[in-house]
Amino acid sequence: MWTHLLGVIVASVLGLSEPELAQALRGEVPTRTESFVAATGKVAGRGVGAIVIDKPIAQTWAVLRRFDDKAEYMPRLEKVWILSADPDRVVARMQVNAAVTTARYTAIFSLDSDAHAIRWTLDKSAPDNSIADTVGSYELHPIEADKTLVVYRSFVDSGRSVPRFIADYMTRRAIPNLLRAIKKRIESDGAWRK
Repeated sequence: MWTHLLGVIVASVLGLSEPELAQALRGEVPTRTESFVAATGKVAGRGVGAIVIDKPIAQTWAVLRRFDDKAEYMPRLEKVWILSADPDRVVARMQVNAAVTTARYTAIFSLDSDAHAIRWTLDKSAPDNSIADTVGSYELHPIEADKTLVVYRSFVDSGRSVPRFIADYMTRRAIPNLLRAIKKRIESDGAWRK
């Protein structure tokens, strides 16, 4: 019983259910859509996924905090322009192949080295964003000395009405593809490219 209770507590601290944590530890990529209240005050859906990277947290963090090479390995990401950067904040313009169109937007990324977390929001002062909003995060957690759990959350408001079933499908497909690409990049010591 105590082991089960500990598993539930650990999973909830990580923002996952116990079955999701178990899936990630088995090498799977659990995903789901969760509801949250967006800045507009409306209830929205946010994609959540997790993956275990077979590298230490310091090495995983070093790759994720870099922006100049993300277009080399992240699916659908075509270009990144770093507009400003310091140790705990990066402002970058992203160009994403969004299947039927190309999305361009500027985001503000907050890098918390102590918590091993990257959080982002849309830079609403950028005049040429082609999406209405985005909010997300990567949270890294050491599982063993050479294993890191990455928990990813992302919300994107395209500014267009997208049926829920399409958004859910994209979550189930896009998040695992993204997390597997990150895993390949980190575990190959930066050699793997899409």
